[in-house]
This record gives sequence, C-alpha cells and structure tokens, in this order.
Amino acid sequence: MAIVDVEGLTKKYELRKTGDVIVGLDDVSFTVDEGEILGVIGKSGAGKSTLLQILRGIENFDSGRVVVDNVVLTPESSRDQFSKVQRKTAIHLQRSFALWGQSILHNVMRKVCSARTGLEDLPEHPAEYEDVKAEAMEIVDLVGLKDKYNYFYNILSGGEKQRVLLARQLAFKPRVLLLDEPATMSDPLTRREIMDTIKKIHEKLNLTIILVSHMPEVHEYLADRLIMLEDGKITYEGQTSEALRYFTQQIADPVPLEPVTSDREKILRLKNVWKKYRLLTSNELIQTIEMKNINFTIPKGVIMAMIGPTAKGKTVLIRLLSGIEKPDEGEVLVNVSGEFVDIAKYGRKSIIARQKIEVMHQEFGLMHNETVIDQFSYRLGLKSIKTVERALERAEELGITDLKLDVLYRLADLPEDEARALLQKMELSQDIFYELFPRFPESETRKIAKPVLNALDLSEEILNRHTYELSCGEEVRVSIALHMISKPEILLLDEPFGDLDPISLRSVLNSIKNLNREFNTTIIVVSHQLDAVEEISHEAVFIEAGITRWGEPKEVCEVFLERMRETEPIPEKRETEST
Repeated sequence: MAIVDVEGLTKKYELRKTGDVIVGLDDVSFTVDEGEILGVIGKSGAGKSTLLQILRGIENFDSGRVVVDNVVLTPESSRDQFSKVQRKTAIHLQRSFALWGQSILHNVMRKVCSARTGLEDLPEHPAEYEDVKAEAMEIVDLVGLKDKYNYFYNILSGGEKQRVLLARQLAFKPRVLLLDEPATMSDPLTRREIMDTIKKIHEKLNLTIILVSHMPEVHEYLADRLIMLEDGKITYEGQTSEALRYFTQQIADPVPLEPVTSDREKILRLKNVWKKYRLLTSNELIQTIEMKNINFTIPKGVIMAMIGPTAKGKTVLIRLLSGIEKPDEGEVLVNVSGEFVDIAKYGRKSIIARQKIEVMHQEFGLMHNETVIDQFSYRLGLKSIKTVERALERAEELGITDLKLDVLYRLADLPEDEARALLQKMELSQDIFYELFPRFPESETRKIAKPVLNALDLSEEILNRHTYELSCGEEVRVSIALHMISKPEILLLDEPFGDLDPISLRSVLNSIKNLNREFNTTIIVVSHQLDAVEEISHEAVFIEAGITRWGEPKEVCEVFLERMRETEPIPEKRETEST
C-alpha cells in the first residue's frame, strides 16, 4: 500500500537578480509503499534536495499533487495541511551539522522535548527529566552510540555526527524518514557504519525511507528500488543495480594530472612542529593527541592529499598550514619572494605571507542571502595583495597595530561561527572587515572571476545567483572558485568532495587539475574518498597523530585501508563504486 504518492509535481525558481526561471522539478510522478526504501540518485542540481523539501512540507510547489500518509498537498493547500505533513515526516539534511555544543544524549533529549512541546528546553522537574532521558537513551542505543552517549558534539567524527542527527529526527517518531546524503564526508568504514545504522532503523521500526545519495554503494546496500532524476525529470525507474549501471555510464574520462619534477622551488615548509590537543567528553578527558616533530617541505605546483582516521589530526594540520592555529613548538614557513616567513608568528610579514594562502573548511558556508558576485567581491577585498597593502595603511590611520591587524586577518579565514564568536570576544563587529578590506568593484571582479569559473566549468551566469539558488554540487565548485579568486599560491581543501555525485565528482577533480595546471597552484586536500585521492594527487600522506607514511597515493591509500581492516572488515569494492 502506497504511503507516498506524487503526481505531476513541478517546481520552478525565479532568480531574484535576473528574473530568469529555473525548473527544479518537472512533472515528477512516483509512489512509495509503506516500509519501502526508495533511493533517489542524480547529478548535483538534478532536483533531489528540492524533492525532499517538498515531501517534508517545507517547500511550496507550482503544480501537481503530493500525498503523504493520507494528507494531500496541492499548491493551494493551507499552512495547516503543510504542518500535518511536517508532523508525519522527518528529514536529515546534507551538511547540516547544527547540533548543540553538548553531549550526544543531551542533543537527543532536546529533540525529544521538541517533539513533545515544540521547544528544545530540557525539563526542570526531575521525574520528567528522567522520562525524557530514558526515551532519548533508547534512540541513542538504536543508532549505535550508547557507548558514547556523553561525548561532546565537537569531538565527534563526521559519521558520528550523522548518526546523532538521525537520532534527533527519530525523536519525532516519523511515518516517513527523508534522508539527504546521510553518508557524506565519511571514510569507507564510517560509511558502512552509517548504512548499517539506517538498515537497523528500517528493520526495527519498519520505517518508510526516501533516500537521496550520490553514492552508488549506499543505494546498492539499502535501496529496494531506485529513481534517477536529471534536470528535474525522472529519467529512469527500476531495479537498483540497473539504474546504477545507467547512471555511472555518464561519468566523464579523467583529464591527466600535470606532471611535476623534484627540482621545483619549495613553497611551504613545516619545521620541527609539535601540537598537542585534547578530546573531551561532557565530564572527562578521553584522549590527548600529540603530533610530534612534524617536518616536511612541499614544492610549488604539487597536489598533496592527506588521509587517515577521523579525529587524528588532519584538520588540525590544515589549520596549522593556514596560520589560523599556532603550533606549540616549531615553525610554519611560507616562501615569500625567496624568503621563508614563519606564519606562526604575528606581524606584518605574516600578513603578507598569508595573503598567498586560502583555506576551504569542511563545513564551509557561503553567505545565504548574498549573490555569488558579492561574495567574490568581498573575498577579493580580503585577499588581493593591493587591498592587503591598503589595509596595512588604513590600520595605521585607525591606530590598529600590525599585531592586532594580523589577528583580525586570521579571523577572516575561520569558519563563520568561530570567527563571529571571537569577534564578539574582542568586542568588535564584522563591520571592521569592511572598513579595513572594502569590496572589489563588481565589474573588475567579473573580469578576474572569468578564468577561474572556466577552469571549474561554471558559467558566468552563476555570478548573479544567491547561495540558496545553487545546487549542492554548484555550491562546492563556487566555494572552490571563491577561494581561488585571488589566485592564491597555496589552496587548502578540507573534505571538499563529500557532497558530490560520481559524475559531478569527476568534473570537480578534472577542474582542480585544470586549476593546478593553469595557475600552478599548490593544493593540499584532505579527503576520505580514496578513489579521488589516487586520481588527483601527486603524493599522499597518512596522518595518525602525525605523519606515519608519505609516498605514492595508491600505496598510501592501501596503508589506510589496511589500517581500517585491522579495526573492522570493510566490504569489497563494487564495480559501480568506481569514479
């Protein structure tokens, strides 16, 4: 018996700046039986996320009919009807890691409270508190995190965060669970753990699940049936294996990696670097990780990949290389016109050296309500050498020391939430950046952006869009373009591929190789996608509280896989997983 029935669903978007109309969904029809897992696959921008948001009851549509557990929605439906659908569904959104900075248990308890009262406030009465706690613990156990119930959100791996998000959605006791890329940014072992969790939830609760994923292996493991979306239309519906074979046939050939020689000038050097950091639960220290005596030198124009288990130092190392975090000991040296400058030390030289570096964080965020061109103009204002020189002059006029300016300049490279919190601590607003680093003129920005957009296979039309008008795949490529707009000599990418389907992934890999070849950019990339690592990098390092192996990418990836097999067997790779 069908619990979801979609008929003639059409959704269009009008771009605010240009008035152009984009068709998100075009006459889509399908049904889902109760207890079924329906997979949805397609390239980035095909309409997958839009479909889930409509099924969730949080997005209007232009024509058609949607039925969820006997609640009928049409474009004319009242808000009350949409609210009824919201009470029957729960959704897990891709790259949504919006959790309380508390333990796993408290995060789930708050969602249990929300399901009961509409608010995430924890109850004050002891008996009610214990009742909520008991219900939350059952859900935590269901997603396989009972042994870590008191772990803080900030120390969880990407896969553990995904399972906490699943647990919070299960607190609503939905009739239909909507999953949007639940295995994003995960290594093979973590991905299997997430898939096993979803299978366990499905079997125990007999939940109807609509699963959007760009990963063929996720659908092959979980989906009873698969539909494929392309440009908002269903282009294939049927058995999972047949649909995946049709989908993966569209993957383009890889472009060759630009060869490098050992005699290239060196651009980046870590010298005797030590860094210690702690992992804490809500009430106790779990582990102190010490990265000891790290030494390496990177030539100009090399693409280097970092791989390794979660929470073992890869992101910490990226933060050290970008200068937004200091080592406890040692030097982080950047070549500036033949002189190596230690960016771990604050001051004018460090500001100039860090102008050469761009970092894209794994939980990257574009400004939701701004156009792409406005964000590019702002980034050029921060990272252009001319604007950096002007900022040094303007800081002197305002009585800001080089030391304080350097602190502010490092904040600009932090994730938005982290930067905002530190600005508040310094009793400053974000307006200080606009005062010191005014935006580039739009006309000049468009000229500078053109070759970067071409290399990333993005049309110039995308400059006029707002962030919320981009597909996830477009968001990833626009974010890479944003960090390439100032033509940095060093580009640091922390998990840039997590949300990309195999077709878009190949396009992005080819684009990054084009950036490397055309601009001679040194690129350091952290990724759990080992196929991507083998294809894109000249060399790779295995990070496990320091560098434990450095060499040929294929060889280093094998070391990583062997290390994971020692922990738990992982499934053999299937033909459809290949990019």
